[in-house]
Amino acid sequence: MAEIHLTETDPAREETVTVSELRALRRARHGLVIDELGDDGHGGARVRLGPKIGYAGSVTLPGGRRITVHPKAEVNSLPELLTLAYRTLAPPARAGTANVESATPTEWLLVQLAGEVHDLLGRGLRRGYVERRERLPFVRGRTRPVLNPAQLPFLDCEYADFIADTPENQLLRGVLELLAPAVQNRAVRRAYDDALSYLGDVTPIRPSLAHFDRVQLNRLNQHYRPSLRLARLALEGAGVVDSAGTFTAPAYFVLMWQIWENAAAAALRDAGVADLIEKPRYANAFVHRHGWPNLPVTIEPDLVIGRRREPRLVIDLKWAPVLMKDRHGGRRLRNPHLYQLASYTTALDCDGILLYPLMDDALDTTYLFNRHRITIRTVDLNQPALAGLRQAAEDIAARF
Repeated sequence: MAEIHLTETDPAREETVTVSELRALRRARHGLVIDELGDDGHGGARVRLGPKIGYAGSVTLPGGRRITVHPKAEVNSLPELLTLAYRTLAPPARAGTANVESATPTEWLLVQLAGEVHDLLGRGLRRGYVERRERLPFVRGRTRPVLNPAQLPFLDCEYADFIADTPENQLLRGVLELLAPAVQNRAVRRAYDDALSYLGDVTPIRPSLAHFDRVQLNRLNQHYRPSLRLARLALEGAGVVDSAGTFTAPAYFVLMWQIWENAAAAALRDAGVADLIEKPRYANAFVHRHGWPNLPVTIEPDLVIGRRREPRLVIDLKWAPVLMKDRHGGRRLRNPHLYQLASYTTALDCDGILLYPLMDDALDTTYLFNRHRITIRTVDLNQPALAGLRQAAEDIAARF
């Protein structure tokens, strides 16, 4: 059966699918829009499917048919962009016979996660004090009253043990075991089995997104951040619902605007920008004078360079074409984006930059607004080693 290739901006289309394919598509609703139209009269079903706004990725249906949603901006290497965005290890060019550049996002994500976990294992698993309770023939820690004399001489003991059975290790094992059935390549499967062998003494859990929210990162376990961020991304892409109804499908979708924002921030830091603040919230730009209710109004730019109280540059990142058609058929800037940045520069009293990925027209222009410079620039992501993004970051860093 033919593969289906879409881009983020394509309209929905009607397709005929089997019953098993329809079940798999229902699990991919986090990345696709699926409207069920009824039976096709031949034991299958008719569906209208299309990309969900902002998502790119793929889902493999039973029988091997694949639906792939490509980013609306041309990206030379999506794995490389994700590597920069989430500060993970770059996936190898090949893993056995699996070529990452020609593989689906599902496949290269598995390769990348396995590599990241192996790097973590090389640095050593974190151990911590974990509360344990078990029946022992000797006293250890605190003992609880033995209510059943038949259990003697074993005692009910509670104690803290310094072991690797910590929440972050439990999460990694749970995610690896959850995704392992989707690993088809033998070399990658060996990497997964090897990683799981090191986590054999860790309590297996059924991971959910709520588990990630409960993990606290500090100076002792900061080196887990890349692995956990990538594991969470994998879990979200696998179609996890919650701990009570977790399921997986060979699907992987990412929010491209989120990847774009994270990658731009990482490129600026690599270029030497030290005072970079992501998503700062300012509640003092709007001051309430009178009337009811007195509700707070905040502004939240994507990136600010400088100290919070002394910003030097505000950067707004948009995952959209820089130009749009007007009602007369001409082309013009996206005024709402420009107005938003103008508000930021006025409120923060600094210059600003609108940064777009190159989709249609290349642009690099500067305006003067209310004594502040506003620059609008596109970045070509379809270059090896993300050269366009890194050059833009270096140009910004050179201003300071």
